[in-house]
Amino acid sequence: MKKSLLILFVMLSATMNAQLASGTVAPNFTATDINGNVHSLSDYLAAGKTVIMDISATWCGPCWNYHNSHALEDLYASYGYGGSEEVVVLFVEGDGTTGINDLNGLTASSQGNWVLNTPYPIIDSANIASLYQIGYFPTVYRICPNGILTELQQPTTAGFISGINSSCGTLVGTQNNIEMLASESGFCTNTGSPVVKFKNLGANAVTSGTVNLKENGNVIATKNFTSSAAQFATNSVTLDPMTINSAAEYSVEVTNVNNAPNFNAGNSVANLDLYVAAYSTANVVVKVYTDNYPTEMTWKIKNSTGVTVANGGPYLGSANGGGVDANTTKTKSVILPANECFSIQLLDSYGDGWGSGSTPHGLEVFANGVSIANVAVENFGTTYTKSNVMTTTVLATENFVVQKTTVFPNPTTGIIKINTENSVNVMIVDVLGKTVYAANNITKNSSIDLSNLQKGIYFARIEGDNATITEKIMLK
Repeated sequence: MKKSLLILFVMLSATMNAQLASGTVAPNFTATDINGNVHSLSDYLAAGKTVIMDISATWCGPCWNYHNSHALEDLYASYGYGGSEEVVVLFVEGDGTTGINDLNGLTASSQGNWVLNTPYPIIDSANIASLYQIGYFPTVYRICPNGILTELQQPTTAGFISGINSSCGTLVGTQNNIEMLASESGFCTNTGSPVVKFKNLGANAVTSGTVNLKENGNVIATKNFTSSAAQFATNSVTLDPMTINSAAEYSVEVTNVNNAPNFNAGNSVANLDLYVAAYSTANVVVKVYTDNYPTEMTWKIKNSTGVTVANGGPYLGSANGGGVDANTTKTKSVILPANECFSIQLLDSYGDGWGSGSTPHGLEVFANGVSIANVAVENFGTTYTKSNVMTTTVLATENFVVQKTTVFPNPTTGIIKINTENSVNVMIVDVLGKTVYAANNITKNSSIDLSNLQKGIYFARIEGDNATITEKIMLK
């Protein structure tokens, strides 16, 4: 991928002046980041901070790869602001021909969105690159509190820590410091066990903890867990089985780590996206929204056992970016097997996801012209899987006779009735799988008012004692 960028990378290093060598006293600078915050190198050093500075360019492939290694992100989370505050991490965009649109990934030449999910400061300054006589991108410097700089060869987080400890002073770090991560769990039915994730940012191992599950801000479950998560490790906690309310908002909060309060309370809460697979017809249309490198993009739809039932890509384009299928929509008709639940997997052969270019990127599935699954992505690395997105399952009716359970009138202007000879539970779901209405113990000729919903297609999931059926509703 990005051969032209690699060539430009080589040309840059051949034509610019030799950059400042290790052992040099770092030139001072004062600069304003893209959020309006001012950063002074001399102030940081006077305060005893070690400064790590990544000087890159938005078009540079090797820079993008290193940025997405998350080495700087982990260092910042543990030892920067919000952690022990012993280290300052700065990202400097050093090419004067680029701007904020390039940093946000809105240009064809940019490698992607550099701002998204980057917690440390971003400074757009060719002046700093010139001051440090940068000969190639990326250049990573470590500047100790005594002002002496050392050029680094894109180290891992562990490499940063080792180098700081040996050259600048021993890092102390934090204890009992975890970050709850935004998580998602999809289910083929409306019951299941959600899985939540956390990252250990502390210097000590996480061996135990307690998390609360919240529904619309209220605690509905508590889970004690054990772990053996070393620093920077990501671990999972499986919550107890529950009934998913697709109309609710869920979050998870850690209340203790190793029997102590979490070091950074701001990292204790994270969103939890719980969803139920959208009902799908067998005949669907898959639309793929490509990025600037379509030759790297492939996708799969897999059933509940992991077998691929449909796939597509790679698409036509240039290895250097662009081409006939770049930043466009590719369409494919697919027939899904009956009585199954499906996951969607997106893959990128280069390993930087689908994030290059200004158009939306991802995959969307349509049934009867209506969107039932929309997987929008940015940079996800090599593989991204969204589990249990859609289902063609209709359970056997047995004692619950379909002919004796009807929804009428259909189409409707808002008021519907459930004609059933048994007491049933009813859940109205939109085409994205979100529950917009739910009621229990509905009896014959009971009325349901949907007039507050937007016009469109919905699905009524009607659950009896022995089975569940789904009927499509047209709200006009």
